[in-house]
Amino acid sequence: MQIIPTAISLPLLVYLYRPLSRYFPTMNKDRYARRVVAAANNFFYQKFIAVPFSERILFLPYCLRPQGCPTVIDSEEGLQCPAECTLPCKLRETKELALELGYRDARIVISGKLHRQQGVLRSRDFLVRHIELLSPRAVIGCLCTNDLCQKYLHPDNLSPDGTLGKHGLKVIPQVVLLTSQNCRQSSVNWQTLRDTIKACSTS
Repeated sequence: MQIIPTAISLPLLVYLYRPLSRYFPTMNKDRYARRVVAAANNFFYQKFIAVPFSERILFLPYCLRPQGCPTVIDSEEGLQCPAECTLPCKLRETKELALELGYRDARIVISGKLHRQQGVLRSRDFLVRHIELLSPRAVIGCLCTNDLCQKYLHPDNLSPDGTLGKHGLKVIPQVVLLTSQNCRQSSVNWQTLRDTIKACSTS
């Protein structure tokens, strides 16, 4: 049973994250981030499902690509799937699902930290640039708790109307967290991710 309404608990959790992590360095940040995401997803869910697919963007992390993926990195467009690739790939299938539903865009985000020498933007800058260019009303982000804590878990990013306010944007979010923080080979609950992509008020 939820004792504190999400409208109160969510900003409180976001506001307290940095002070708590500073004064309690052994705090389980992964568990804390998952609580924040659960509260945020719950708070924004009804607004999110009311947004048409055509006004949504999906961002997927390239750490979900299968082993042996013939990676084609485009510094502007993100990870590109070669047309001739025949590897079974849930990452490609998930991207195609969103586009078939009519999503405004679906991008596979590359780690700028690992591929800086190839001119790849930091993942946050990549995401912000594409939101600025395409002006979606809603965004699904799939990422690890480490990225969430370092780049997005800040009070200036949160408002009742959406997130990323710190970057001059306002989008209605849903977040699906990865099961680990492994930048090279991670995993996710694919069913949860697909359900989130397909969620709409008329379903």
